[in-house]
Amino acid sequence: MATIELASGRVEYFDVGVSERILILIHGAGSSAHIWHTVQALLATRDIRTIAISLSGAGGTSPADDIDGYQPSAYAKTVRGVIDALGITRCAIAGHSLGVSNALYVATEEGVGLEIAALIMMAGGAGGERIPMSGEERDEIIQSMRKRGPGRDASDRDEWEPLFLGLPQMIRDQLWADVLANPIERAIGQRVSGRKDMTAFLSETDVPTLVVSGDADSVVPLHMTLDMYTKLKPGVGHLHILHGVDHYPNSEDPETVADVYARFLDGRL
Repeated sequence: MATIELASGRVEYFDVGVSERILILIHGAGSSAHIWHTVQALLATRDIRTIAISLSGAGGTSPADDIDGYQPSAYAKTVRGVIDALGITRCAIAGHSLGVSNALYVATEEGVGLEIAALIMMAGGAGGERIPMSGEERDEIIQSMRKRGPGRDASDRDEWEPLFLGLPQMIRDQLWADVLANPIERAIGQRVSGRKDMTAFLSETDVPTLVVSGDADSVVPLHMTLDMYTKLKPGVGHLHILHGVDHYPNSEDPETVADVYARFLDGRL
């Protein structure tokens, strides 16, 4: 684990492998960079250097100043900040769950001067618009979530654990600690923030894009992720469905995920 100091604060990242072929890994809403641990180790054996970044409030990364710092546009700035600080000018980017939106914001809002060789979108939905909450609705959601408190507590470990058995025990323990330590502001910001419609970008991009989903995804149903694939040009979009896998392929079946990523990136990165 290493850290970089950006204007927004300290950012934790994990840099694994030695290669000029670089893949940036972006985690989802309640997770941290630890979720990519096994995938990173496996990709290092396939001549791919991976950099997994913990976003604001996750793992060892500083919390955002306010709830508006927990949304894709802010997360994308953090990702680009790390990329620039490491002197990277060409890479592929993979997002998981909310990380898909974050990756798309990097490509559309933070991509100037960066050559994105490929995109990988896993378990992240269709890339459609979500209107930000405002007024009384926003205030009520914020009040309700603050009153309810964190989404997880120690008693949830037995339910959570089976979806993360692809990680070593020590890493599972650290990831679980990261989940429990999430500031409530992170959940609130992600709940009330909006997402811009990425349909135009997805339908026009020539960046090779792999869409991945488990067919047993209980968080982002398969049909939503398939909707993203249908927006991509023929020959640009690629699809891989993981059978019997839920919402966390990177920790449920990291061996298959790493193999699928490596084969897709061969000749592209």
